[in-house]
Amino acid sequence: MRPIRRLQALALEIPALDPSIDYYTKGFGLRLMQRSADRADFAGADGRTVILTLHRGAKPCLRTLTFVLDSTHDIERAEAALRQRGVTIVPSPQNALTVVDPDGRHIGFVADDHIDTGPDAEARPLHVSHVVINSLDASRLTAFFVDTLGFTVADRYEQDLLTFLRCAQPQHHCIGISPGAQNSLNHFSVDCGSIDALMKGVGRMQKIGLTPIWGPGRHGPGGNVFCYFEDPTGFVAEFTCDVIQIHDDAAWVAREWPRVPDTANVWGTGGPSPRAIELMSGRLTAG
Repeated sequence: MRPIRRLQALALEIPALDPSIDYYTKGFGLRLMQRSADRADFAGADGRTVILTLHRGAKPCLRTLTFVLDSTHDIERAEAALRQRGVTIVPSPQNALTVVDPDGRHIGFVADDHIDTGPDAEARPLHVSHVVINSLDASRLTAFFVDTLGFTVADRYEQDLLTFLRCAQPQHHCIGISPGAQNSLNHFSVDCGSIDALMKGVGRMQKIGLTPIWGPGRHGPGGNVFCYFEDPTGFVAEFTCDVIQIHDDAAWVAREWPRVPDTANVWGTGGPSPRAIELMSGRLTAG
C-alpha cells in the first residue's frame, strides 16, 4: 500500500438536507460548493476542496472516508496491492480508488491536488483534521487500517478504549477507533488553524443559538484544543487546532493514556456533557 498523506473528506447520509446546509454554512462556517435535491458538497476556507458531503438517505450514517495519495500512479499501485490482499474494491471515478473496510464502509483514495491556504477573514475551518469511528470489532478495524492501509498507532487510551492512528503526515492522528455497540460515527473534526480562529467559530455558532456540548478544552492525547457541537441530524462535529505534529518518527513512542477526566481535558474545564456522551456513542446515527 502506498503512503497515505492525509484525510481529505467524509460523506454522511442524513434524512434532511436543508437544516444541515444552514448549520454547516451559517454556523460551522463551511462553503457550500454545490447542491442538488439529494446531495450537498462543502469546502473549507480554500473554497475548492470538498471536505464534507451530505447525501440524502433514510438512515443517518457515515458513508465514506476519502484519503489522499501522492499521485495517480500511487493509486494504481495501491489498487494492485489491495486486490492481492483480497480487499473488496468497488467501482470508482477515473484516477480514484474505493475499497470496503471490515465494517462495510467505503474508503476512497484520490490523487493529491491540494493547494494549502491559510485562514480567511471569516475564520472558516481549513480542512478535515480527524474522524473517530465506533466499531463492533474495533480490533479488527484497527488491524485493517494498520496492517492493510499502513497507518501507525500514535497513542491509545487504556484497554484500547480509543486508538489514535496517523498516516504519512506529521499530524498526531487523523483516525480514531473506539469499541462501540454498533458501527457508527463517533465524531468528526475540522482544523481551524489557531485558537483565535477556533474561538471565532464558537462565537459564530453561538450567534445563531448553538452552544457546545463539550468544550472548549484541550485533550491530552494529540494535545489539540477542541470544542464539540451537535448538528441537526445528531452527528457530533468538532472544531480543533494545535494538534501535536510528529516530525521524528523514530523518536515518537506511542503511549497508553489513562481514561480519566484530566487526560480527556487537561485544562480542567469539564468533561463531555451527557448529551455528548450519548451522541458520540453513535446510538442515534448508527451505520
